[in-house]
Amino acid sequence: DDYWGEEPLTEKLIFRPIADNAARLQALQTGEVQGYDLVEPQDVPTIEGDAALQLVERPPFNVGYITINQSKPPMDNVLVRQAVAHAINKEEVVNSFYGGRGIVAKEFMPQEIFGYAEDVPTYEFDPDRSRQLLQQAGLTLPVEIEFWYPTDITRDYMPDPKRNFEAFAAQLNAAGFRVTPRTAPWRPDYVSRVNEGNAGHLNLIGWIADFADPDNFIGTFFQQPSAAFGFENQEIHDLLDQAEAEPDQAQREQLYQQANRLIMENVPGVPYVHATAALAFDANVQGFVPSPVGVGGESFATVTAEEAEDGEETEEETETETETG
Repeated sequence: DDYWGEEPLTEKLIFRPIADNAARLQALQTGEVQGYDLVEPQDVPTIEGDAALQLVERPPFNVGYITINQSKPPMDNVLVRQAVAHAINKEEVVNSFYGGRGIVAKEFMPQEIFGYAEDVPTYEFDPDRSRQLLQQAGLTLPVEIEFWYPTDITRDYMPDPKRNFEAFAAQLNAAGFRVTPRTAPWRPDYVSRVNEGNAGHLNLIGWIADFADPDNFIGTFFQQPSAAFGFENQEIHDLLDQAEAEPDQAQREQLYQQANRLIMENVPGVPYVHATAALAFDANVQGFVPSPVGVGGESFATVTAEEAEDGEETEEETETETETG
């Protein structure tokens, strides 16, 4: 009754976590829920083909990437990090698992953000080159590495972590590495391990930005030493400090472009996708406005649903994940 702004149009909301992609879709189809977040790309045609349902797109504002932890040898050698990058077939994974809703990434921020650099170093899929680099680094093949991925989670940039992992692991195994798989539930185990630098040589993770500035992408990752990447590069830290404080927009853009070039030259990880996320609702749900930053920027105050046949207002019932990192 004492709500601070205009009174919401819907009296009651129920948020229910449903971890499984297929179970979320089934719950919507059977009327158990009236909407859900994080639609799996493969389910988009099913929803679009059902007149009783509707699809709402959230603008892409994210990046999915493989972290390379430089604190764990042999990843402290840039040749080995380059070998990882050459072993990864980004296009195959994005084309196979994102249902036409993914854009192949070549740096740690999307093209829509100012400071994006078209001329960053790139590492084309080339397993032979990967093996050559490993041997050039003085290593005996296959090179043993530990690769982590999360369970019990769906993210805009990672609809099905296990499938991404299995594809990447097979590619690495064919390019001179021998992958030992490791996994953990997203919260609290997996995210904590990644942030503390305890999730193997490689791990799958990503980022949904909080605001439209390169500082919230590469500034978040690389402006200071990072345990997740085992990363410390004073030249890049200083450059990002300078870019954050620079008042001239054109100069800021140049500084961030320079930083993106240096970051990808250093290969702290392999960014592989920017993904368009989608939500699904009953056709009678109206007034939902998607935000690029996800649930943190979306209000349900304007959401309504048609009245049920008995004249009672229906409850808006939707599943959502609330993490934004």
